[in-house]
Parts: sequence; C-alpha cells; structure tokens
Amino acid sequence: MKILSAEYVKGTFEPENRGMSNIPEVCFIGRSNVGKSSMINTLVMQKVARTSSTPGATRMVNLYKISYEFKGIKKWVLFSDFPGFGYSKVSKGTYMSWKKIIERYIIGNKFIRRLIWIFDVRRDLDELDNILIEWLKDNRIPFSFVITKIDKATRNETASKKAQFNKVFGLENVFVFSAKSGDGRKELLSHIFTVVE
Repeated sequence: MKILSAEYVKGTFEPENRGMSNIPEVCFIGRSNVGKSSMINTLVMQKVARTSSTPGATRMVNLYKISYEFKGIKKWVLFSDFPGFGYSKVSKGTYMSWKKIIERYIIGNKFIRRLIWIFDVRRDLDELDNILIEWLKDNRIPFSFVITKIDKATRNETASKKAQFNKVFGLENVFVFSAKSGDGRKELLSHIFTVVE
C-alpha cells in the first residue's frame, strides 16, 4: 500500500464537471475547520490541499487525483474536499445554497464509493449532525466516521468517544486520526483503498 502521486485537479459545484471518467471517488465531509484538508495532506504525505485557520474557507468541492499502489496494482482515486457545514458566520442563504450544491453533487455522482465523515474528538453530536445522519441513511449513502484531532485528547477520551459512536451508528467503520502525528493514517488509507476496489 503506497501513495505514488497526488495533484489538485479543480474546484467544481457540478458532478458532471468532475471529468476523469470511471475513476472512483471518496468524499471528505465535516464541520468547518474540522481539518478535512489537513487530513487529505496527511494521507497523501504532501501539501496538496490548501488549509486555512479561517472556518468556511472551502467554498467549492475541491478534487484531487490520487495515484496509489494497492495489492501490487497501480490505481487511481479522486479525493473530494467538501465545504464545511454548520459555520455560524456564513449567512443562512449562503449555507442553504451550499447544502443544495453538496446534496446534488453527492446524489448525482455515480462514482462516489464512500463518504468520510470527519468529526472533532472534542465535540458531541448535535441536531445538525443528526440531520446529516438521517439524510445519509435516507439516501443510502455509505459512509465511514473518522474521529480526528485525537492529539488534543487523552487515549481514554478517544477510546470512549469511539465506543460512543460505534454504538450510535451501529457500524464498525469508526476510525481515529491525527493529522499532526499521523496516527491512524495507515488504517484509514487501507480502509479507503478497500472500499473503492
């Protein structure tokens, strides 16, 4: 299992504009400033995705073409970095337009194999998260849950949070990750490469 290359392709609002026919796609979603871009950079081990300390900085779906070797075979996958949801300083009208764009992009994209939902270890689920859970389930969209920023919590706090979310989601696809230390990188990459097979 090895990343061979990673490159930024484009930012888009339309699934029809993604190009790269037949390349499977994995979407990274989560709250604003949760570290989606940092996670992508850590996974590919280079600074390909732009990061910002300002919440709401990602305004489009940014696509990255990843070349990798898995089980001795060279393959490609698209990583898509989505605008963060739930940022209070963005106007309601702007937030609703983002919501529509995100929903259309995901539902209208037959190449998506998995959503990677990124969640800050220091937070708890709230009403907005529960709405997203129901939307994903109603639309039968496969997703995996990644608890990130674990370097900001103790091992016991992280283990407790993971057990909590395993119970909530009733699935085993709950991972822990730190963009700062790289903890969880290999496990998450192996999972991603497996689900896009």
